[in-house]
Amino acid sequence: MKLDKPLIFFIAVLTFLGLFTFYGIYAILVVKDPIFYRFLFIKFLLGNVLLPFLFFFIFAFLKWSTIRKITLPFFLFSLIFTLLAFLPYFQLPGKESARWFYFKNISFQPTEFLKISTLLLIAFIVPLIKRGRDYLIITIFIIGSICVIIYKQPALSNLLIFLAGIAGGFFGLKFSFRNLLIIALIGILIFMIGLTQEYRVKRILSIFTTEGETAYQLKQARLAISSGGIYGKGFGKSEFKLIGIPLMMTDSIFAIYAEETGFIGSLALILIFILFLVIIFQKARLVKNEEKKFFVYGFGTMLSAQIYVHIIANLIVTTGVPLPFFSYGPSNAISLMIGLGIINSLEYS
Repeated sequence: MKLDKPLIFFIAVLTFLGLFTFYGIYAILVVKDPIFYRFLFIKFLLGNVLLPFLFFFIFAFLKWSTIRKITLPFFLFSLIFTLLAFLPYFQLPGKESARWFYFKNISFQPTEFLKISTLLLIAFIVPLIKRGRDYLIITIFIIGSICVIIYKQPALSNLLIFLAGIAGGFFGLKFSFRNLLIIALIGILIFMIGLTQEYRVKRILSIFTTEGETAYQLKQARLAISSGGIYGKGFGKSEFKLIGIPLMMTDSIFAIYAEETGFIGSLALILIFILFLVIIFQKARLVKNEEKKFFVYGFGTMLSAQIYVHIIANLIVTTGVPLPFFSYGPSNAISLMIGLGIINSLEYS
């Protein structure tokens, strides 16, 4: 195995920044509840750092031919657990959505694995589409089915990120405009239907109101970001961590980072993310194999969309999308590192 040094460098930098930011939040909250938050920080180290890195190195060792063999089992595993999450018995207590699979104090988000496994599955089908119409129908059926499942959870933001990844893969291959148009129309249709969901309407209306939990979260996130000024208040010196921002360890963690590092630090983080994505897309450009090219372009686009949606959600409208390397969430972290491990292992042939 050859490690892609630029890729590893940016993974290490982003992991350090994410760990440092999360530790700053932990250091404030642990005073309020020492047992709970110390355990949570240990879970962050294990679930967001150590275990994802283990998966990175496992997949970095695998050859593309091996990945092809395990893709279908990986996809079926993700799909089964995603569907099981719709059953009340396996739903996370206190949650109305079906995004989490829960069983005996063990919970994870199978959709995170479903997105990347579907991207891999489509990558292996793509070269076959040219051989006949049947493969195109199969591809559309798979994409459509996954869209319906994610929509019904409901998780509109995740759905749009998934579709962005699929579209990015096809764009990278310079696929036919007709196929891209079909995916775009499906995405627009689902987005328009999604706007009729009550929870989504409330989040959109939170832009214009100051009432309700969603509006409060958005207001606090905006205030935290703006209070950081040009240079920020310094690492670990966020005042809004004391006041409290809803979901500041997950959905609103960028607001805490922006408050502590200011405009300069936020701009630097965005630049780091951009350079990181440039490395990924550069590898996609150099890869000649269609399957590999589709996956890398798709994964890079999916990652770009996730970063963009999280940052925008802290400024315009709230949504449950984690910031890669920063937000607490083992499922997303492991899925991210699986994808990066695959990218690291790819040869340019």
